[in-house]
Amino acid sequence: MLQRNSPRKVTSRRQISYRPTSWKVHQFEVWSGELLCRAAVLRADRSLFVWLGSGSGEPELGDMCMGVPAPGWLRAGAGRGGLGTALVGAEGAEGAATALARRLAAALQRPVYICSSCTFDRFTIPLVERGLILEIKSRPECF
Repeated sequence: MLQRNSPRKVTSRRQISYRPTSWKVHQFEVWSGELLCRAAVLRADRSLFVWLGSGSGEPELGDMCMGVPAPGWLRAGAGRGGLGTALVGAEGAEGAATALARRLAAALQRPVYICSSCTFDRFTIPLVERGLILEIKSRPECF
């Protein structure tokens, strides 16, 4: 006669401890005579997510780019501070948001994701970048 063993109920005796989230959210606007864009920054332990959207209408997700700091061996040889690529959207590898993500990643030494729902041209992207740099310098704990 076969003897079947009934499954034993095993419960965990581990203590679960909750801790506050390490995510920090910071919102601001970039102005240059008129509203250029709104920005929301989500800071995690080892990365940064920056959303840039237009001042009018509903917030939406658009093109997404990623920038990472270049490894030491690449930085020394080519003189580049970071690498960037487009993840989602029609923007090419050397678009304005990709270049911004690459430069921010090199400056902050962490991966940076840029999600942009507005289009920037060669005149507005330096103003937006300058606004981001000013905000980073004035509120470094948020970045």
